[in-house]
Amino acid sequence: MTKVLIVGHADADGHLIAEQVRRNLARIDSFKVDVVVDPERTKDHKAWTNLETIGEIEAADYVFFVDLMFAPASYAAEAKALTNFVQGYPKKRFFLIDHHPLPLRRLEVADNLRVIYRPDVSECTIGPRTGMMVVAALCERQIEEVADVKTSLHDALALGLRRAAALGGPLPGEKLLALLKADRWDALLQLGNDDPQYHQLPRGRRSGNEPQSKILRRLNKTAIELVAQDHKNAKSSNETERGTTIMAYDADVGHEQLSYNAGRRVLHKNAAPSPKDLGVIATLLEIAAISLTTAPGATFTFDQLVREARELGGQGLDLDERDISIVLKKASFIEKVGKEYRAR
Repeated sequence: MTKVLIVGHADADGHLIAEQVRRNLARIDSFKVDVVVDPERTKDHKAWTNLETIGEIEAADYVFFVDLMFAPASYAAEAKALTNFVQGYPKKRFFLIDHHPLPLRRLEVADNLRVIYRPDVSECTIGPRTGMMVVAALCERQIEEVADVKTSLHDALALGLRRAAALGGPLPGEKLLALLKADRWDALLQLGNDDPQYHQLPRGRRSGNEPQSKILRRLNKTAIELVAQDHKNAKSSNETERGTTIMAYDADVGHEQLSYNAGRRVLHKNAAPSPKDLGVIATLLEIAAISLTTAPGATFTFDQLVREARELGGQGLDLDERDISIVLKKASFIEKVGKEYRAR
């Protein structure tokens, strides 16, 4: 097994992005996936200068940093801290994807680090995008970018996620990740529709003196139970678990497929999976494309992309070149440049 770690930002869209990446990577049988989103260790750009506190990196073969920004005033020191850190683990492979501008040139010095900048939050992931990424964009106030596909339900869920992820509250980190993993969208929707008097969040923080609503207390109790159940059963994080409670179909944004038609975003409900698992093919190809992007704008051949995807997937995964060719024709994460390809 290849041990994979996802490290995400402890805000609303950061939790969603981390969960979307987890679901996609967990489809690959050779990957054992863990996630770290922590209100202390990954709450802002200072995480780059404190990476030694993320001890989970020690056991990982691949590490994906998602939605962790660099500060305009201190990016040079942060980039140096990151490159020094990853160079200390030459046998590990590190990937970084973010919707904030990145110090690309400064990060090139680390040979085992691959970086991609995608300004649209809805595209800030690896592998297939779902309705979760629409909600993530709304959490980050990127309303115009998803205006053509969002609904009032997505708006309410975004508000619920912002309330759930508010620092100082009971849910950020492991508990909110557990709720997302278990598809507790209805409960988060209820939090979004909760009385605003219980959710005064100056600068996105929840005051310790603020009384908690019944809905928030109930959601916290559910999250504690989910975390305890995960720990007790020691279930593989490669399983995408469904909640045990009855869930309204319309709220299940994790199973809305975000795709493109003639360059326009389209959101399909209950999209049928490919018999050869399109999600696995697309996810591995996207990681491979990022892995081959050794510098901004770097190009690579079809054969290089296939070899890299097969290496990443491991010996037990036999990718068919015909399937790869079909996926590349419609893929949004890659573009043709002459006879070669380039990651977007």
